[in-house]
Amino acid sequence: MMLLFLALPMILMGGALYLYSSSGILRAANERVRSQALHLAEAGIDLAVDDLMAAVGADGEFKSVVWDYSDVYDSMIGGATGSVAITPKVSDPRYAWITSTATVRGVPSSVRVYVSTKDVSVWNNAIFAGMGASGEAINGNVDIRGSVHILGDGEDYTDLNSNGQWDGAEPFTDLNGNGVWDAGEPFTDQNSDGAWNPAEPYKDVNSNGIYDAPFTAADLSSDFSGSAHMGNNYSGIPASLLAQLPALGKTNVGGKDLETLLAELRVKHGKVGLSGSASAGDSSDTATGKGHIDGSYVNDGFGGNQGAGHVYSDNGSTHQYDLGDLVEFPYISGPAAQAYTDSSSGVTYDTYADYLRLNSLTVPVSLIKGSTAAFSYGPDSHGNSFSFTPKAGGIPAKISIVGIVRINGDLTIGASKETINYDGRGTLFSEGSVYCHSDLRPKSGVIFPTGAVLGLVALKNIELATGGGDAQLTMCGAFYAQNKIISAKQNQIGGTFVSSFFDMGKNVPSIYQVPKLSSNLPPGMPGGPTVHSVRRLSWRAK
Repeated sequence: MMLLFLALPMILMGGALYLYSSSGILRAANERVRSQALHLAEAGIDLAVDDLMAAVGADGEFKSVVWDYSDVYDSMIGGATGSVAITPKVSDPRYAWITSTATVRGVPSSVRVYVSTKDVSVWNNAIFAGMGASGEAINGNVDIRGSVHILGDGEDYTDLNSNGQWDGAEPFTDLNGNGVWDAGEPFTDQNSDGAWNPAEPYKDVNSNGIYDAPFTAADLSSDFSGSAHMGNNYSGIPASLLAQLPALGKTNVGGKDLETLLAELRVKHGKVGLSGSASAGDSSDTATGKGHIDGSYVNDGFGGNQGAGHVYSDNGSTHQYDLGDLVEFPYISGPAAQAYTDSSSGVTYDTYADYLRLNSLTVPVSLIKGSTAAFSYGPDSHGNSFSFTPKAGGIPAKISIVGIVRINGDLTIGASKETINYDGRGTLFSEGSVYCHSDLRPKSGVIFPTGAVLGLVALKNIELATGGGDAQLTMCGAFYAQNKIISAKQNQIGGTFVSSFFDMGKNVPSIYQVPKLSSNLPPGMPGGPTVHSVRRLSWRAK
């Protein structure tokens, strides 16, 4: 009996320890199941973001949809089920909630993320640069008001030896002076394969006869120095130009509603050099405009004597380029151009330039200035028309344009210190280069681009105020040059520049992005359709 009395506490303690241990094991198992369900719900968010473009319309608005991911979850954890629901915000469908729910062994978990779309198309920028040239996409000083997007991809090439870089021809001794390697001539066998190797094939996009590589951390893809600047408001814009542009949207900053261009800086290849007083964004707001840019996404960081210290962005200066290969430069002719299918007709063209040629009105015009005699062409079977009224007394000359008008060669617009107005909605497509020497904007009282809009498309270059005696220009338009855009004076431009490379000179021209341009483009402009990215704004587990 005494032994039983002594053993009883030990038996009771052992039972308690067993129950405690069993309870702990059960709690741990439940926690593991809950953790698995939470991780699956989070995975559902990632799956939904990858599929989300199917729920975004061309206008950037989300559609209400539910996706069942049970098969995917079951492949990860047997018996698991779940789904993801996209619920657009009623007052603004460009915002939505993604609710992901997963259930493992009867234990549910849910994650909710608030997302928005952003138009990251070519034309939703002040400047969009493609390949660039000589290691830079923007040469010179420029005051940019709005978004800047620089690819710096370099020219495509065939990597014959799979070493991840373009290889030029192996050096040789040209014994007979014919400029090519002939069998028996001495050469440097750089890859030790026992044979002379020519240069790897590449697409000479800018026709400069040399291979242009992607920008590297040692190259400045955008060298802002002196008074160069990138801003998020219309500070400094001439009143006469401002009067012909739509009002900017507003955002609340510190309790104040401030005008904003929603400006973002994106550079896929190459550093951004900031020196002197140059900056990306402003350290403080103006009385009416937001100072910080909305985002900075630069793979190779910042250089110059100011570097990241002069980056004033809502997300700081360390975020990497966020769009992958989603956005490409719209080459319209030559070795880099792709086939184009017209969505309205279903017809496929070898290049976008071919589409323009076959859907435009060709006119025998190479010079348009104030004293040019009046002319009128069209309309043609596509509805394209083009007419001109010369200046008279104090009334400026006027272009009236509808649709796409083709110039079979170079086009010169205006003479020094004169104004040419325009009305209608149209695009001038030059098979060569376009040279502008005069102000070019909608007629008085008309708002760009909602009331009237003009596009200039050049297979080669667009040059603004590069003639002898030219003064600064005031212009409104959508400007595309496959090779280069040159802005030589203190030009004041409302609109967007799209080109492989920009030469902005030393006079600090200004370009003011017009956010409504991307949704009011003139017909036939390269760079469509609209591209949207999706960004996460907040996250919480339910």
